Amino acid sequence: MRRCAAALVVVLGLVAVAAPARAAEAGGARLLAAPSAGTGSGSVHGSCRTWSSSAGEYGAVCSGGGRAKDYRALLDGAAPPTCWLVPPGSTDFTPKGAAPPAEASTLSVAVPAPTLTARPAPGSTATPTTTPTGTPTATPTAAPTATPPSVPTSAPAIPSAPVPAPGTPSSTTTEVPAPTPTETVPVERPQDFLQVCVTSAPDPVTLAPARPTTFEAVLVPVLLSDPGRLRFWWELTEGQRQYLTFVDDRSRVDEGRIVTSPSRTPRIGQVVAFSATGTSHRPLAIGRLRMDAELVSLRVRTGEPGRPDVTCAGPGRELPAGATERTGPDVCSFSYRETSAGRGTAAPDTYDVTATETWRIRVSSDAGATWTTERVVEIPVPAGLRVTEVQTLVVPLVP
Repeated sequence: MRRCAAALVVVLGLVAVAAPARAAEAGGARLLAAPSAGTGSGSVHGSCRTWSSSAGEYGAVCSGGGRAKDYRALLDGAAPPTCWLVPPGSTDFTPKGAAPPAEASTLSVAVPAPTLTARPAPGSTATPTTTPTGTPTATPTAAPTATPPSVPTSAPAIPSAPVPAPGTPSSTTTEVPAPTPTETVPVERPQDFLQVCVTSAPDPVTLAPARPTTFEAVLVPVLLSDPGRLRFWWELTEGQRQYLTFVDDRSRVDEGRIVTSPSRTPRIGQVVAFSATGTSHRPLAIGRLRMDAELVSLRVRTGEPGRPDVTCAGPGRELPAGATERTGPDVCSFSYRETSAGRGTAAPDTYDVTATETWRIRVSSDAGATWTTERVVEIPVPAGLRVTEVQTLVVPLVP
């Protein structure tokens, strides 16, 4: 038996994506470093499994395109598939189509019925010793001539054998037995196929496939006529095929950058507002499943020693030039008392500012009619801010 093994991991896990660092700029706060990915979490919604990470990544993997109400309804009474067969050399262990490939269209056909080769059975070949010829024909002769009784004219007559009736076997008939038919049965030989098995167990309660789902493929010999052999992929039920045919979609939060307004270069005593700009995310929609993210609040550690953090709702609000209203629930306002001269670790003469964005990742399994919180994510956004002192003009007094 020849064997070869291969393993495939369906992309259901998390991929840590590091965002490029952005250099600090004088007069404005810029992203300096990207947050690191944390541990993931997830839940089951119908026939979809959702996931999210502390880095702001989220996504969903759905069986059957997320159309089924749940995994049990998708399987429709069948068991979750564990092993099946595919043609050797296959790279797709869960093909999207249900029909066998053209080169394997007869793989699952049973062995043909045996072909019988026999000589035709001849009938009985009896050879009668005499063949009736029908009614004998009498040949008339002349009138008999009287012969003296004392002189014999011929030898004594011998009685002739009786003629058998037609169809009656003669005592000299020989029976030839009919020949026995000869059967020619084709000998089936094993063929090599890939046996694909799921090596990760599904959830025992919801029957959701494991995340990540892993497959192992081994080349094994198979007798197609064996009634106990594994089924080919296209012989599984439609629900079983959809159960392992995943629709995978994912997104991530873009935390943007932190700026101050109305001035990008604040001075001592000037009221400025911190806000996150350029933040974005992409909502997901698979079947009736929906996922999105919402920036709930912003908390800023200003970097000035001994000063409290400032917080505001959402990403904070930018203040226009000349704005008189510089406070409010959505304004992270602050006024520095000291310059940033001599400070800074990431950049010289800047305050090390850290703004923490709080994102709420939501999920809906009824096309957005109702929502639940999947995860609350806090993403720190480091930045550097330069603060200068107020310039004054000294005018000498005229005596």
